[in-house]
Amino acid sequence: MTRRLLVLLGLLVTLVAALAVPATAAPVWYPNGIGADLGPNPLTLGVTATAGDNAAGLRTGTVGGHSYWQTDVSAGTSHLDFAPDPDYTVAGPVVAMVTYYDSGTGAISLNGVSVATLAGSNTWKQAATTLPALASVRLSGGVSDITVAQIRITAAGPTATLGSNATNTGVTPNPGDNPSGLVTGTAAGRDYWQTNAAAPAPATNYFYMNVADSYAYNTTNVVLVSVDYLDAGNGTLDLQYDSPGNDLPQKFKPSEIVHYGDTGTWQTHDFVLSDAILTNRTNGSDFRIAHDGSNVEVKVAAVRVTVIPSALDVKAGLRNLVAQANLTVYGAREGARDGQYPAGSKAAFSAQIAKAQAVVDDQNATPAQVKAAQQALYDSYQAFKASAVNTNVAAGKPLSTGPGWTQVDLGRAQPVSDVFVQWGPAFSHDYKVQTSVDGSSFTTVGESGATDPNSVSRTDFPAVTARYVRLAYDGTANVSDLQVRNQRVVTPKPQLIKTKYPTADPVIADFVVSGADPNGVKDSTKALQAALYDCYDAGGGTVWLPDGTYRVTDTVEVPAFCTLRGDRRDPDHGSGSYGTVISADLPSGDNGPVLFRIGGSAGVIGLTTYYPHQSATSPVPYSYTFEITGSAWASDENYMMGTVSDVTMLNSYRGIGISTMLDERGRPPAVGQTHESATVRNVRGTALFEGVEAYNGADVGTWENITFSNSYWASAPLQYNPPSRSTMDVWTRAHGTGFVLGDLEWDQFNTIAAADYHVGIHIVPGQRVDFAGAFQGVELKRTDTALLVEQFDSRWGLMIGGGILDGAVTNQSAGFVKLTDVKVTGAISGIVYQLAGKAPAYDTSQPSPRPSRNALYVTDASHGNGFVPAADATAGIQRTLDRAGRDGGGTVYLPAGWYRVSGQLVVPAGVELRGASALPNRDEDGKSGGTVLMSYSGRGTATPDTDPALVTLNGSDSGVRGLRVFYPGQNPAATDGLVAYPYAIRGHGTGTYVINVGLPNAYNGIDLSTFRNDDFFVGKLSGTFVRHGITVGQSTGGHINGVLSNGNTYARLGFYLPNWFSGSNLFPQVIDGYTRKSSDLITVDGARALTITDAFGYGLHDGLVVNSGDVHVFNLGTDNLGADGYTVKATGGSTTVLNLLRYNGTTSTGPVKLINVMAINMVQSAISVTASAGGTASVAGTETEPGKYENGSSVTATAKAAAGYHFVDWTINGTEVSTSATYTFPVTTNATLTANFTH
Repeated sequence: MTRRLLVLLGLLVTLVAALAVPATAAPVWYPNGIGADLGPNPLTLGVTATAGDNAAGLRTGTVGGHSYWQTDVSAGTSHLDFAPDPDYTVAGPVVAMVTYYDSGTGAISLNGVSVATLAGSNTWKQAATTLPALASVRLSGGVSDITVAQIRITAAGPTATLGSNATNTGVTPNPGDNPSGLVTGTAAGRDYWQTNAAAPAPATNYFYMNVADSYAYNTTNVVLVSVDYLDAGNGTLDLQYDSPGNDLPQKFKPSEIVHYGDTGTWQTHDFVLSDAILTNRTNGSDFRIAHDGSNVEVKVAAVRVTVIPSALDVKAGLRNLVAQANLTVYGAREGARDGQYPAGSKAAFSAQIAKAQAVVDDQNATPAQVKAAQQALYDSYQAFKASAVNTNVAAGKPLSTGPGWTQVDLGRAQPVSDVFVQWGPAFSHDYKVQTSVDGSSFTTVGESGATDPNSVSRTDFPAVTARYVRLAYDGTANVSDLQVRNQRVVTPKPQLIKTKYPTADPVIADFVVSGADPNGVKDSTKALQAALYDCYDAGGGTVWLPDGTYRVTDTVEVPAFCTLRGDRRDPDHGSGSYGTVISADLPSGDNGPVLFRIGGSAGVIGLTTYYPHQSATSPVPYSYTFEITGSAWASDENYMMGTVSDVTMLNSYRGIGISTMLDERGRPPAVGQTHESATVRNVRGTALFEGVEAYNGADVGTWENITFSNSYWASAPLQYNPPSRSTMDVWTRAHGTGFVLGDLEWDQFNTIAAADYHVGIHIVPGQRVDFAGAFQGVELKRTDTALLVEQFDSRWGLMIGGGILDGAVTNQSAGFVKLTDVKVTGAISGIVYQLAGKAPAYDTSQPSPRPSRNALYVTDASHGNGFVPAADATAGIQRTLDRAGRDGGGTVYLPAGWYRVSGQLVVPAGVELRGASALPNRDEDGKSGGTVLMSYSGRGTATPDTDPALVTLNGSDSGVRGLRVFYPGQNPAATDGLVAYPYAIRGHGTGTYVINVGLPNAYNGIDLSTFRNDDFFVGKLSGTFVRHGITVGQSTGGHINGVLSNGNTYARLGFYLPNWFSGSNLFPQVIDGYTRKSSDLITVDGARALTITDAFGYGLHDGLVVNSGDVHVFNLGTDNLGADGYTVKATGGSTTVLNLLRYNGTTSTGPVKLINVMAINMVQSAISVTASAGGTASVAGTETEPGKYENGSSVTATAKAAAGYHFVDWTINGTEVSTSATYTFPVTTNATLTANFTH
């Protein structure tokens, strides 16, 4: 892990503590609570500690490493009192914890209630209890003396309330390991969850509890877990919790076992855990409740978790405020946009933070100085936040409510076009936004819906003039916040760009950067950012940066659904100018600014970067040249599908970072720095320290055609100060790493190369899970260690098919490395399987389909930015398509927006129907930008496979690119559930293509089987398919490169449609309810020379179905298949797969050749052959380890007789199993076959 990341991770514990404290109107003086460390010189924080009734009788001393106060009942000193300071206020229950010395007999009472029984163990112990409200605390032993070292009083933490409708305030409960076996009920007036050991395996023996990371994460404090259980049946109760250490037992450390009785009443046990760290490692949770194998099922009504400070910290409030302030500055941008801050304000506020930090760092600071510093910083903080631009015209305006409505008076009539709602516990699935000028006559301007309690929703509409804005709904609802804005309207001006260098597709620019200096002298940062903001406000599109050199001095942020595109010469072809060059004149340093920050469904294409102040002899640290942030930046609209494509980095220190950005909301990396489905392709460059550093990919990313070599800077023209190659090689060989890969889940790599590094590929511990992935075509040359693995999930690891590892291969983990057709030149250590077999050849030259003419036709059909107009766009789009077809072809462009399509569209030969996305795209959480065809036809058809498709590619070289199709009527919450629809896209011609298309809720995806589609191309398709993803018929030479299916596309949307289903029902209403029963990702009937690369499906029935044809697959993965599903189901034809990853289901059936198979918990058996005198024997199949094969797969034993001999039979342990010299059989158990020969 790099120093940069370690620095960022070091901030997290403080940030989590800070964020756990809610915003208040005054400084929070005691964020962690109050207390006292007792002894001869007691330390108090927020309490006044006294002894009574006779203070003079107090005893003090030290024992067992703790100083203490001790009562002396005989002297009249019978109790210890602790009175909270007036500055400490708590709304709600508090927890009091006492550290006491267990000597003598008797009991310790707290405010008259026994909290501990003295057993005479002569050890220090802790006891805790919950009080209904903050109050003075009195400790007493009655007639016995008590010895107390510490008292802590803090606000009670979050709670999970269990029952048929479980709720929580920050402790998420999950029954396990079989959730379907959960028993719920009511007893003694309370709802409960009950374990169920009789449930189908793995049974329901646990209640998992995950504490919100914003409350506690990686804590070193005491954790109090309070469990309300039914005292019935004389059973047992215990916890298994996440504790320090990386071994499995430490992630499930057992607590003490509680033996309870049979009173039939609800009781509470407080588990005081001094070493619970709460880092989500107990099967993704922080602890689980169990019954220690007892045959009595446990019933639990509620669970509360409170973190209690181990040490008193007078600076805790100031420290937390500094952390909060730093986080705010970190996420702040200066400018005139909503939420941005005045120029220079960040520096001014940072100076105030520095003053407060100096007090934190001053070990001699007095409590008075700390308090003064905290008040000063608090005042500065409030002023800084108040200075932010706020376009919410409802800010500060009170809400009024009535039967079925909530409204705000804006004070005057003004233009409005956007309404944002933060709902409380009660929300509306279907509400109307209404506006009025006079407060009596209202007009409906939009209709939306929320999906869950405490969720948000948004309604956009064409601007209207209003003074009153009302939400109208049925029943009652809680509106926590109502924001009203008049959003900026930006109209793109699409144009066809004539590029200097070849591109894979026609470049359509919605915006061209203006005001930037192409000579690289003046700062162009603001000009680039302004154009990208215009693109974002227009709903997405492409910003063009022409040929030239542009000086950039700060981070350029590429917002969601936007692409920054330049004119690039591939450095491997041609010479001279590189085209569009970014001169990165940035501040240096490990934690300096990144050059490009990339959001969701956004990316950078066609740029060359150069750092003018970099040195080859003494390299200067810089942050990443390109950073894909995931959800760490701004909001979840940046979570998925960031792209870096066709770029050259001449002399980066760090090349590409993915999930390397500290979360702007302060969440820990495990949840705050997650991303999904990144795309990195066609990358060339010199990266001195790291080519790539990538973490926390929660869904499959793809990497293709990437080369890191010092040759790119060494061979650059003179204006780029090329150093000698040998100088760089010395440094990178000592310090550099090509690829640093953390917890990427199932990522797929094709044609990856790096040279002259200390380490070629370094697999490191993840932020959330462990790496798993597949590589094909890897060339790591001149490295000390070609592949270094620190950590894998012990159940699997990675596999490489084809390539060169020039250096050592070191696996330090308990997982495995599988190598097939890979040449290794260095030492091999750890679990490394070198398997027999030959990797099939992979054609790296991918098709680049495009329309037959470079002509642009911009559609003027009705569309809305964030809303669906009432007018149907079908006829308008079709007229433009027909015109382009009559003219001989071209690109029909649909600018970003939502288009109502009530009919079907036909794309003529040579014509491309194109949306605003130049890159892979999907709907993001809270934002559905780009171009979306909202299809309103075909619902519930009885003939979905033969009905006309929404889009028909009707002729040679017709295609569709850069858009998504959404079916508003395909709502999982509908009474009839998910229903049949026709195909979204059908091909009918040679060279048809579908590129960068999203189908988030299709029934049938792409039909390439009804008609012949030779040499078709499907690239970067994403979505969910209830029945068919892609079907391919009798076509020759087709390519599918990049298809990803995951049912979560139904839930991660920004449409806010009325009555849309809740993501909490994703599994019953989508994945388990439909796709695992019926969805096949790719179906092949008769295709010849079909190539499939990088295909993955989650929650399908089958992955690849081949009924006939000739199919070659590179990187195929399936997860959570249906009960009888196959990753590859072949009933005929010829199928070869290199690199197959699987979780459940069955790997394959039928005539399939597999090379490299990786599956969690694979069942495999050893198969070997021997031969008697007179011949030889061999065995062939898909090895999973040397000499081992997956159970259920087929192997073939072949016997060959020597001259003068003939084959007799095959035997196992003397029993004949076949008389055929070539014997194919299924693997079921370990077996050694003997081939018998005779004269």
